[in-house]
Amino acid sequence: MRHLLTVLTVAASAAFLWIFPVRDGYCAEAPSASLADIGRPSAESGPTRISVGVWMADISKIDSAAQTFTANLFILQSWRDQRLAHEQPGIKQYKLADIWHPKWLVANAAAKLDPALPEMAEVAGDGTVTYRQRYIGTFAQSLDLRAFPFDRATFRIHFIAIGNLPSEIQFVPFEKFVAVGMKNGAGIAQELTLRDWQVTGSTAYALPYQVAPGAEVAGYAFEFQAERLKQHYIVKVIIPLLLIVMMSWMVFWIDQSMGSSQISVSVTSMLTLIAYRFAVGNEVPKLPYLTNLDAFILVSTILVFLALIEVVVTTILWFSERKQLAQTIDRYCRVLFPIAFVAANAAILLR
Repeated sequence: MRHLLTVLTVAASAAFLWIFPVRDGYCAEAPSASLADIGRPSAESGPTRISVGVWMADISKIDSAAQTFTANLFILQSWRDQRLAHEQPGIKQYKLADIWHPKWLVANAAAKLDPALPEMAEVAGDGTVTYRQRYIGTFAQSLDLRAFPFDRATFRIHFIAIGNLPSEIQFVPFEKFVAVGMKNGAGIAQELTLRDWQVTGSTAYALPYQVAPGAEVAGYAFEFQAERLKQHYIVKVIIPLLLIVMMSWMVFWIDQSMGSSQISVSVTSMLTLIAYRFAVGNEVPKLPYLTNLDAFILVSTILVFLALIEVVVTTILWFSERKQLAQTIDRYCRVLFPIAFVAANAAILLR
C-alpha cells in the first residue's frame, strides 16, 4: 500500500508540472534540441547581429612595470534567436550552456577571469536573448614608455568569439546604451579608484582577432585612453634631481684652496643621483630604450661626473701653482654647465 501511494504521488507531481510549467525564473526544461549544438541563429540569411554594451565600473591599478591594468567591468550582449521565441508572459531564463551563444574569451587577460554573475540568459517572447556578465581581473597591455613620466596610453580589453569568423557575427553597439548618451554603447564611471592616471576617454568597436597568420575570429574591443599624472614625478623626482645637479655646480664658486670640500660636494651629488636611478628603475620594466626620465637622470649623472672631473683638474692646477688657469676654468664652467644641461634636456623633450 505504501509503495502504491508513493507511485501515485510522483505521478500526480509530474502531471502538475506538465500542466502548469514554470512561467518565470529559471526555465523548467532545456530546449527540446540542444541549440548550443545546432549553430548560430539565422545563419542562412547572413551574419548574426549581436548588440554589445560595456560599462567600466572601476579601474583600480595600472602597473607600468608589469605592463598590466586591473579593472572591474560589466558587459551585456543581446541577439535574436527565433528558435527560443515563446508565448509565455515575461521572460524565460536558460542556462547559457543550453542555448547558442558566442563563446566569449578575453584575449589579453593576464590571469584566469571567473564570471561574477550566474551564466544565465534571459529570453523575451520574440526570441531576444540578453546575457549579462561582470568581470574583475587583470589585463595585459603593452605600453610605450618613451615619454615616461609624461606619457599617454590606450588600454584595451579584447573580447573574442571563439569558433566564429568575422563574416559570421556582426557586433554593433547596444541601442539602449547609445540612447542614454553612451557613445558606441560603452562608458566608464566618473569616480575611479585609480589615482596616478587620468582617464580621458573611452570607446568600443568590432575588432577581429588574429589567432594565427591568415586566421581571424570575430572580436569586440573596449578601449580607454589615459594619461599619467605627472605631478608626483615632478615634485618627488625631477625637482630634487634638479637641485642635486645645481648643488654640484656650487663647486665652481668654492675657492680652489678648499679642494677637499669641492670633491666632497661632487661625490655626494654623484651618489645621490645613483640612488635615485635605482629608485625610479622600479617604476618601469627593463626596456631596450631610454624613457624621458632615464635620459634626464643620465644627463644629470654625466654632468655631475664632469663637475667632479673639473674639480680634480682645477685642484691639481691650483696646487701646481697654475692658479690663474684653474680660476679661468671655473668661470667658464659656471656658464657652460647650465647651458649644456638645458640644451640636453630640451633635446630629450623634442626627440
